[in-house]
Amino acid sequence: MIRKLKFIAWDPQSRLLKRLGKVELVKGELLLKNHIILQFTGHSDKLGKEIYDNDVLLSNGEQRFRVIWSNSANAWQLEEDGEIKAFNAQFIATTTRLYNFFEKS
Repeated sequence: MIRKLKFIAWDPQSRLLKRLGKVELVKGELLLKNHIILQFTGHSDKLGKEIYDNDVLLSNGEQRFRVIWSNSANAWQLEEDGEIKAFNAQFIATTTRLYNFFEKS
């Protein structure tokens, strides 16, 4: 199965999430000057919205979790008040994407 790699970018100056146009690839690293590149997790929420790095998800109508990449676990995980939880298909099926962390910071 081929994994789809997708990215969006946070532009701190305009304070907007943007689809990527032209990016630079230098020694295997994606670069977009003055932007923060956010990777697609490969999952969508229960409404079909794509979930990206640093998205905030709502679970059970009240709990909010931030999607983060864990280098130590080499996997996407969820962070809630400093506590790390598993990010898996069963959990995602019950969540709704609210916004990206950078949009509220």
